[in-house]
Parts: sequence; C-alpha cells; structure tokens
Amino acid sequence: MLTYYCPHCWHTLDAGVTLCPVCGYDMTEFERLPYSQKLIHVLHHPIPERRVIAAQVLGDLGAREALPAFEALLDELQGEAYDYYLLRAVLEAIARIPDPRRVTLLRRATQHPADLIARLAHDLLARVEASERLDAPHQALGGITGEENQHT
Repeated sequence: MLTYYCPHCWHTLDAGVTLCPVCGYDMTEFERLPYSQKLIHVLHHPIPERRVIAAQVLGDLGAREALPAFEALLDELQGEAYDYYLLRAVLEAIARIPDPRRVTLLRRATQHPADLIARLAHDLLARVEASERLDAPHQALGGITGEENQHT
C-alpha cells in the first residue's frame, strides 16, 4: 500500500487528496513545480532515505537552485539533529554543482562540529579546488585562441 504525504507539512494523506487537511497546501501547485524544486521539497521528507536520494539527484542534475537549501541543511544538521548520511549526500552534491558558491559552502562545512563531516568537506574541497585549477589553463587558452569556453 502506498503512503502519500503533503510536500509542505509531510502529514500523511489519502490518495487523490487535492488540499492537505492539515496545512491547506494545494497539491496541484506541487505538481506544477519543476522537478528540481520538487526534489528540494523532498530534502525534508519524513523517510530519511528519500532525503538522501533527493540530495544525490540534485547533485547529479547540477541543480544550482538547491544550494540555498543545502546551506540551510548544513546549518540545521548539527548536534542532536546530526544525520551523517544526509550530510554526506549534501556535501557530495554541492561538490558536483558547477557554481562558485560550492567552494564557500564546502569551506564552511570544514568547520562542522562532526569530525566525519568536517573531514569529508575538506577532502571534497581539495578535489573541487584541484579541478578548478586544472580547468583554469583551458579557460585561458580559449581566450587566447579566440575559441569559446566549452566548460560549464
């Protein structure tokens, strides 16, 4: 049997409900959202595995619009709310998103109170910075030769 949830308050719903009886969220509004925005909602799903999968897919998509939600999770998931698996997925996703803000977020995560997360962030940051240094000569050559930069 399938379980349905409101993507706003995560209350369980009956199949076919168009308005959440708890918070009043309109399910048709959720259906109109772009896929990446739906995944951002899922980062707060009551089933932990769903949150991890959503973070992984957002990283695979290179979804820049997920960075503010990832930043919020880095702030929220500390102390008692610490969730290693979700934070690992979030950090790995951040590292795959081609956006300069990823370096800032990874640097911040190197200060996370959980040593495992801080070390993972440090390792990912080193990889991202090394990758960007490798890409820099190619970008400069593109400008010299008059070719357009093909990197995203």
